[in-house]
Amino acid sequence: MRLQRAIANPNTSATLIHAIARELPTVGLEDALAIALALLEREPGCFPRTGARWGARLVLERRLELDDAQLAFAALAALDGRQPRAGVEALAELTGAVGLRDGERLLVAWLERRGDERSSDVRA
Repeated sequence: MRLQRAIANPNTSATLIHAIARELPTVGLEDALAIALALLEREPGCFPRTGARWGARLVLERRLELDDAQLAFAALAALDGRQPRAGVEALAELTGAVGLRDGERLLVAWLERRGDERSSDVRA
């Protein structure tokens, strides 16, 4: 609960989010995605490493084949680039396909916080 509140509060620092996450015995894949997206907002320079770590967990934990693994990493890279909406769309579809029920919601909420007025189209 504390982690979700910290992530939801845009004034919470990346350092505090890291500290809260370290206190937890385990961090699930969906919570890790929420952390990665929050850190992208707060520390964009660290996202390449954070995104790679989350992508590696996704590949290993959901046993993705090579083509889906490539898609995951390309979509994560797009989040940090000029095509965040395309990254969200691809990751939302992929996370849904591998059983991460909240993946799409997390990604769309992140896109909405960025101010993308077309973010609701992702759900269509």
